[in-house]
Amino acid sequence: MAMIPRRTLLASSMVTALWPLAINASTNTKSLKIGLISDIHKDIIHDADDRLMAFINEMQSLRVDAILQLGDFCIPKAANKPFLEIFNRFDGPKYHCIGNHDTDGGFSREDTVKYLGMHSRYYSFDLGGFHFIVLDANDKPPGHKGGYPKYIADDQLKWLEGDLSRTSLNTFIFSHQSLERPDCIINQVDARSIIQSAKTENGQRKVAACLNGHWHIDHARKIEDIPYIHINSASYIWLNDPKVRGPRLSPELSRRFPTVASTIPYTRPLFTILEIDPANQSFSIRSSQAEWLGPGPEAIGYNPAGVDREMLFPGIRARKMKFS
Repeated sequence: MAMIPRRTLLASSMVTALWPLAINASTNTKSLKIGLISDIHKDIIHDADDRLMAFINEMQSLRVDAILQLGDFCIPKAANKPFLEIFNRFDGPKYHCIGNHDTDGGFSREDTVKYLGMHSRYYSFDLGGFHFIVLDANDKPPGHKGGYPKYIADDQLKWLEGDLSRTSLNTFIFSHQSLERPDCIINQVDARSIIQSAKTENGQRKVAACLNGHWHIDHARKIEDIPYIHINSASYIWLNDPKVRGPRLSPELSRRFPTVASTIPYTRPLFTILEIDPANQSFSIRSSQAEWLGPGPEAIGYNPAGVDREMLFPGIRARKMKFS
């Protein structure tokens, strides 16, 4: 693995200093490890099977307690069954979050739920003395006129509020789309209001962090003392600007997989582990480092609106947050 730049390490340590968390005490003292992977995009990237296999092999080797994929996994069609079977080789608890591209090809969310073996498109579970919530931000907002919806409907918000009220455990929330980026979930303020209001009887907040995929960036910030953390894509960044798409990769690869020409792939798959450590009153995200396959964003002049240059990073930075 490539060395992590000193600037990256400094940024990671700053996160620890800036984000003290008011987290409930837990009687559990054993660390909980959940493997996270996001935005593999089986139907876009040429080597999705290899990337997913690397993730599963690593998680099995490290004996993590569970795995969760944060969406944009694959189109729920018969041809992708072998890909899903790779994910299902993990011999512990396995969880899915629905991404906007998981219903491409005319499939419905109900099709995706059945295909992935999910019990519901949004749900919660307890594991290792902690509570976890998985949201579906693909609801259609009132007056939806087309395109991928990015909304959490009233019935799901009501469920979220009730679910948080019923748990006394420290809680982590997962969604595919971001609850933090301005141009993302339309009613994110409504969801964040529920999240910020969830408190224990002694006034401590219940939600430790919210994690998402979707943006293919490495980024984190806090809102009202709650960290919102982006898990980078396992595969690539997408080039929204057609002007910067071109013959950057090998002609053979571009011919066999035309969609790859609209991406800058990572040389190796990116994934991480969310480790929650009650004994040390902290939780962390492990680093994962790759390189650009072909010229990177700066070399081709790609600078998408609303995304700082440091977010376009072929890796996942290490982050550690202390409970206050």
